[in-house]
Amino acid sequence: MTLDPVFRSREAVRQIKEDGFLDRMDESLAAHRETLAYVHGLMPEIIDRRFLSPAPPEEGVSLELLQNHFFLILFHSIFKSLGTSAERLRFYARLNLCIKGTVTAGDNLFDDEGKSLLPLELGGAGHRFGSILQLLCFDRLSARVYRAAIGEGWLTRTAADAMDKGLLNRLAAIGTLEGQEERGVDEVLTVDDMIARVHRVRGGSLFSLAFIAPEVIETGALRERFVAAERAISDLGTAFQIVDDLTDFEFDLTRRSHNILTAAAYHSDDERVRAAIRDLLKGKRPEPNLVETVFARPAKAVLDRARGLGRSAFEQLQALGFWFPPERSDTLIHSIVGIEGVARMESLTS
Repeated sequence: MTLDPVFRSREAVRQIKEDGFLDRMDESLAAHRETLAYVHGLMPEIIDRRFLSPAPPEEGVSLELLQNHFFLILFHSIFKSLGTSAERLRFYARLNLCIKGTVTAGDNLFDDEGKSLLPLELGGAGHRFGSILQLLCFDRLSARVYRAAIGEGWLTRTAADAMDKGLLNRLAAIGTLEGQEERGVDEVLTVDDMIARVHRVRGGSLFSLAFIAPEVIETGALRERFVAAERAISDLGTAFQIVDDLTDFEFDLTRRSHNILTAAAYHSDDERVRAAIRDLLKGKRPEPNLVETVFARPAKAVLDRARGLGRSAFEQLQALGFWFPPERSDTLIHSIVGIEGVARMESLTS
């Protein structure tokens, strides 16, 4: 999943401004700055300063912050709209940053990448070690986030343990899916089966991690609102994972992992498309722009599935009082790609 950065195209930046993201999420942007400062400020407690950068990384202007941390800022804005108290909203933001850091470090190890959310300075050590150290750091940072809330008197150790166990269980379920792909997959699921068995886990369950803590400690009507919001966010995460598959098509072919465009092409009613994907699965090197040409029809059909899930998600959130208009969700879904996916998404939506 492309967790961040997002909104990299000119059209995406235009939409951010037109839809009022920077204005409507101003409080959540400010809260996220405070969250980053708080978590980074804990680092000298858990590791010697010789392993830290002299200062936390500069987060830049609001647009850059939104691009780099969109999903955490979105979750904060949704939680606020549900009526969460200030102290719990602050706690959820801190914990969700630790969750994202844990997921990012694990994702690095699966994909051999080096994304970092911490101000670590490792003297040129490889990114695999950096990711392992991030995992160790975020485990200790999470413990301090729990400890601070317990010290404030409103969180019990029992509740904190329940959250921690719930998070690990969910991470284990997501990781099991990733782990099953380590040696590659041979079966090409149908599109419906892939959404249910892969994207609902890799995207939907990933986004739902943010809701484990509130569903442990919130009660009554507010808890019911969180449960309803989690269903919407699961749809949204599934939609974003579908879009992510479109941008990662070639990479997923190389490592023989599940990809929804592969499924759509493999089970297509067009023999030319089926023959092309069979050749690729047998090891043929993909030519440039295959997605935008040979696989354009199944790719657009897949994108329509993502659009439908995105609209459904924002309709559910609107019913709970969240401000974003569902009729604008298509463009938002198109925009949630990293830098490498911008040209492809522009081609498929032109």
